[in-house]
Amino acid sequence: MKKRLFHLFSLLLTLTLTACNNNENDTMDNSMDISQQEENSSGAKSGEYAEIGSGASLVKFPKDLEKGIVFATYDRGDIHEDIYQNSKEAIEAVQNGEEFPSGTVITLVGYKDGELDQFLVMEKRTGWGSQYSPEERNGEWEYQHFTPDREVVKDDIGRCSSCHANQERDQYINSMDQLKEFDLGEVAQSKNSSTEATIAAITTEHWKVSEISAHMNDSKDVNKGESNLIDDGEKAKKIQDVLLKMYLQQYKS
Repeated sequence: MKKRLFHLFSLLLTLTLTACNNNENDTMDNSMDISQQEENSSGAKSGEYAEIGSGASLVKFPKDLEKGIVFATYDRGDIHEDIYQNSKEAIEAVQNGEEFPSGTVITLVGYKDGELDQFLVMEKRTGWGSQYSPEERNGEWEYQHFTPDREVVKDDIGRCSSCHANQERDQYINSMDQLKEFDLGEVAQSKNSSTEATIAAITTEHWKVSEISAHMNDSKDVNKGESNLIDDGEKAKKIQDVLLKMYLQQYKS
């Protein structure tokens, strides 16, 4: 009887040890699987996103920069900066509480000791920035740095993203207050004044201006006897009035 009990006890002990050993192996296998998954996940994330600033090549030097709107200027010691906005529509959008439209270009033109020093350009296009991690992405903006000769500067453009990332609430620009307060009416007045001055400077001495009767609708009748040459005093004013009306009509359209 004692021998049977001893054999039963031995068998039970063996089965218990085997089960414990199997559970321990399963636990170790599961731990290794979880660890491997975490490692793979971490590795995937590290290679999932592009390096910040790698899309800078998308940004080209802005066309017709000089036709843009200077909405802010800064002076710091021997540094002077003009900030250009490429479209009136972009300014209107922001002033109406909307997002910058795709195609918006903002350019910082920097001077040092009175000499042109650099161009810093930020441009927004639909879909840009999607290759970056959410933590580093600046919406749909990309940045580029140009020399005074409008050549790309070979530097770490990712620094621009890091700087502008702090302005997320202002759509990633550092001059939002100036843009919101900018008076677009001044732009129209400035353009008109500049145009008037340019037209007034046109020399008209060699021009011939004739006064034509209202009934002479056929262009073939022009310069016939019924047309009278206008003297120099009145001629210049009439020419300038006509040119100005032509310009304003084109500007409105």
